[in-house]
Order: sequence, then C-alpha cells, then structure tokens
Amino acid sequence: MTLIEEIQKDAVDSKSDLSALLRKCKLVAARLGSRPLEDWLLWESNGYPDDVDVPAYRKCPLELKGHFSGPLGSGIQNAPIPMMCLPEGVRDAYENYKCRQSIASIEETLKKAEGGTVWMRTGDLAVILGTKVYQHQNCMQAWAEMSVGSLVELLNTVRNRVLDLALALWKEAPTAGECPGTNSHTIEPARVTQIFNTTVYGGAANVLGSASNAAVTFNVSQNDFSALEKWLSAYGAQREDIEELRGAVQEDTRPQAGRGFGPRVSSWIANMIKKAAQGSWQIGIGAAGKLLAEAISGYYGL
Repeated sequence: MTLIEEIQKDAVDSKSDLSALLRKCKLVAARLGSRPLEDWLLWESNGYPDDVDVPAYRKCPLELKGHFSGPLGSGIQNAPIPMMCLPEGVRDAYENYKCRQSIASIEETLKKAEGGTVWMRTGDLAVILGTKVYQHQNCMQAWAEMSVGSLVELLNTVRNRVLDLALALWKEAPTAGECPGTNSHTIEPARVTQIFNTTVYGGAANVLGSASNAAVTFNVSQNDFSALEKWLSAYGAQREDIEELRGAVQEDTRPQAGRGFGPRVSSWIANMIKKAAQGSWQIGIGAAGKLLAEAISGYYGL
C-alpha cells in the first residue's frame, strides 16, 4: 500500500487519529515540494499564527452572553448580548471569529466540553459594555459561546479536504510521494500546488454556525410587528407573551444603534429565556436570546 493510499484509508475512517493523518500528509508534501501544501499542514497541526488568515471553514460567529446587575437588587443572568451593542472595533472579532487552534487542541477542547457548548473568555468586554446593553443594568461579566457542533464540523472539513487532496494526487500519479529511489511517479510542485488550491481552498467552504439555531429563519422588517408576531407564533410563543412584547415596544423609548433595548423589552427577553430553559417554548435556551435580539433588532431597523 502506498503512502497516498494509507492517507485515503485513514481519511475515510472517522475513528482514525486526525493529527497522525496530518503527519502522513506532511511526508507527502515534503517529497512533492509544494510549499503552500506544507504551510497548510503545518498550520493545521500547530495552529495558525496571528499574521496568517485562516480558511473560511475556521471562521464562525460567536454568541455573547453576560450577567447584569441593576438597582434595588435587580439583575439578569445568562442574558444575550446583541452584536449591535459592541463597538465597531471589536464587533468583527465575535461576528467572524477566527479559530486558530491546532487540530490536537480542538480535539482536546471537545473532550472537555460540557452541555454542547464551548465557553471562551472576552477579556475586559464587560467593562466596555457597561450599561449599553440593557437600560439601568450594568454588565458584570461577559463571555462568548460556540457550539460543539461548529468544532466537530471543522474537524470533519479538514478530514474531507485531506481525502479530496489524496484522491486527486492519486489520480494524477498513484505512486507519488513514495520514498526517493523507489519506482514512483513524480508530480511537478506547481501542479501539486494547483491540486492543493483546488481541493482545499477552491471547493465550497463550509460556513460554521451554531447548530442550535441553524434551522431557525425569519424575516422581520422595520416597524412590521405583524411579521415579528408571525415568527414568534411559529415557534410557540403564547398570545399573552406576544401582547406583552407589543406593549413593551410601544412604551419603551426606541433604541439607537449601539445602545441597549429599553427596560420593558429587556425584561421581556429575559422572561422568554427563562421559558426556554424550562422547556415551555419551542426554541432551545442556547438559541433563544440571540434569535430574539436579532428579531427585535430587525423590527427596530437596527
């Protein structure tokens, strides 16, 4: 069995060690002389440095949440933080998060993940947000969440790209990448790089997202409460909940971009998150806050 055939076999086997598979690919890359292929394998194995852009399959949005404290002992726990509340300078880092971890580090992260979610620190984001998210509520702690499904899909994408690459090289020259001196056919480095670019970077990129809300879609236009009502009803919101929101948006001052929702709307969102946690609403708790914030932002035209 040739080295390329071994790589094909291991790539097909979902239980094979992905880090070991990448090391076999390094042998082939070194023998075929394609620097771009060697770099990709190095970065996937060791992690991507800050000065190198990551492939599309390593980019995904994060969901921000936080604990908030207000006057007279009031507060909101595990509340969503809409992206519009973040300063423009830091918003992109969360809307288009770039996963730079090595494959081995990602696999280790998945082993330790609990509840289908990976938590990440956000530095001093809580201080930056202050009272900009919910009126009269100060952000005491903020963190970012990524679904385990996003990282699983990332690993699956790398394995599939390795298989596509190995198959393409095998079709070009079945014995390419064998030890020097053996009866093997070679491929010009430029051709190897072309095959690499087509199979790894040129294919349809997987867009990573939260598995908990991937199937939820909505289209809420500015000032169109009927569309917002229709969406809420479709996902099990009760009539009294919808009417309470209608009264909240009418009573609260209309928010501005980069500022939080009013007190009544904020309280309504927190209440719906509690219902999601109790299982009395058809949206899972992991998706509830983000989806509500986005839908209501659409209504406000933010």
